Amino acid sequence: MANILKRIANYIIPDYAPQSIAPRETGMQADKNLNRYIANVQLQRIRQDVASWRNALNEAELAYYPHRVRMQQLFLDTTNNGHVAAAMERYKDLVLLKDFKVCDATGKENEEWTKYFQTQWFYKFINYSLDADFFGYQLISLGNIVNNKFPDLTIIKRQNISPDRLQVSPFVYSLSGVSFLDEPYADWHVWVSTPTETAISPVGYGILYKVAIYEIFLRNVLGFNGDFVELFAQPFRVGKTNKTNEDERAVLEEALRMMGSSGWAIIDEQDSIEFLETALGGNGYKGYESLEKRCQQYISKVILGHADALDSTAGKLGASQGEDSPIFRALRDKQIKLCRNIESIVNDTLIPKLIRLGIKIPQGLHFEFKNDEEVEEFRRREDESNQITANLFKTIKDAGGQPDWEYFTERTGIKVDKAEPLPVMPKVKLNEAVQNRLKQIYSNKH
Repeated sequence: MANILKRIANYIIPDYAPQSIAPRETGMQADKNLNRYIANVQLQRIRQDVASWRNALNEAELAYYPHRVRMQQLFLDTTNNGHVAAAMERYKDLVLLKDFKVCDATGKENEEWTKYFQTQWFYKFINYSLDADFFGYQLISLGNIVNNKFPDLTIIKRQNISPDRLQVSPFVYSLSGVSFLDEPYADWHVWVSTPTETAISPVGYGILYKVAIYEIFLRNVLGFNGDFVELFAQPFRVGKTNKTNEDERAVLEEALRMMGSSGWAIIDEQDSIEFLETALGGNGYKGYESLEKRCQQYISKVILGHADALDSTAGKLGASQGEDSPIFRALRDKQIKLCRNIESIVNDTLIPKLIRLGIKIPQGLHFEFKNDEEVEEFRRREDESNQITANLFKTIKDAGGQPDWEYFTERTGIKVDKAEPLPVMPKVKLNEAVQNRLKQIYSNKH
């Protein structure tokens, strides 16, 4: 009984006893992982509809005791949608598939520390950090230090986190808990939040809240479409009989049942069954298909910035019409913003925590994504612009004008040397006999 009471007390009043954080080569134990203070209670999944979507917002905006429990319940169902999951994966791939480096203030890469971050735990860290954009916030536990790395990196259950009170609670809806920004937990956890759009809460609600309303309609329309197919596309077997003997009717029932998995019925000869469709007649399925496509486009637009960013033929970043297409520009702009955000999280939060935990990262180094694509695109556009200028100057010269080559160099950065004049052929004086002979040749008429 004493042990049970002690465990309950630990859930309510966690042990703040400081522990050594002196780094060891292997096996540093991160007992400060806040997951151990969360009670092992299942988060109930509930049926989501427009009313629950609205209730989740109301709960998050309570004046005195706001909570994000219903919102996180809502997100659990939202992420199960195939289109939403695919869009989220594409969103994160924009960053996870991009090369990075660790370099000094001059931009010179430090290959040793770049290789240090090119490990599974760091890619997992980036993945979890990007999830904050969808769920509104994320609390990442670094876990144990093993060989100066963090193979046990995990996340804290979001439904037990209060972004308004900045604490982790042992039970959902609990008003007391542990502040993850205080010692000894601060250095072992990385808090990633999103900016608020309403100023009601200090933390944003996440992309998934905007997506959830379309996902609810999308989920419902798929169910309605399934019912439509079952009613009007599947064959329905009807057996008519005037027999009243139960054994004889059972034989007919068995025959109908064994014919397949679609619906069937046994009726009297005077009974009838009718299937009534809407005025759309045989085209009723198009209404479901149209609404489904529109919901998917809204979801793609909210997550990726363009309605066709997920379904179009992939180019460099998913564009189907080249680098100047709206799809490419939307994905490129999204990628630039995401990379800047991750760079800020790593440089301003993660690296200082790693240094305090004993990882000997040299001062002055910073993390950044490589911009090879941006450099290449700039060169391509510069070459195109220079080609247009060169064609203009050629046109002026061919028309007999004198182009200003100094301005050409200033405009394009290309130095043009003055062309050397063509050599003048010396005049050859012919003797009188040769001249007479040539005149005789040209004067002859054939």
